[in-house]
Amino acid sequence: MDEEALKARVERDAQNVTDEDVRRVVSRRRELDEKFKKVPDKLNKLVNQVKLLYEVIRAYIDGSYREIPWISIATAAAALVYFLSPIDVIPDMIPGIGYIDDLLVVRFALTAIGNDLRTYCEHKGYDISKYFD
Repeated sequence: MDEEALKARVERDAQNVTDEDVRRVVSRRRELDEKFKKVPDKLNKLVNQVKLLYEVIRAYIDGSYREIPWISIATAAAALVYFLSPIDVIPDMIPGIGYIDDLLVVRFALTAIGNDLRTYCEHKGYDISKYFD
C-alpha cells in the first residue's frame, strides 16, 4: 500500500468534486451508519472523525455553516467517498488491517483541512480531543 498514492488520490478527487457530488455524499448517511457498525471498537476515533467530516459537509449544504472554503468541503467529500467505497486498496473485511487505508485517507483529509475543522469544532463547542490527537 502506497500512502503517497492514497494522499494523491484524495487530493486529485477533491479537485474534481462538484456540488452534486457533495449532495450525494450527504444522502448516503444510512450507508455510513451501516459501515460504522462494522468498524472495530478500537477505531472509535476514526468513526468520530468520519462523523465530523460528514457533519461539516451537511452543515455547508444546508447553509448552517459556510465559514469553510469549498476545497475543504470537497476534500471531506472525497475522503468520505473513499471511506464508503466497497472497493478499497485493502478490503475492509480483512480482520485487523481492513480499515488501514480508510484510516489513512481520513487522516490525510483531517491534516489537509484540520484548521477548518478545528474552527468548526470551536464554533459548535465540541471537545477537539474526540477528533484530533
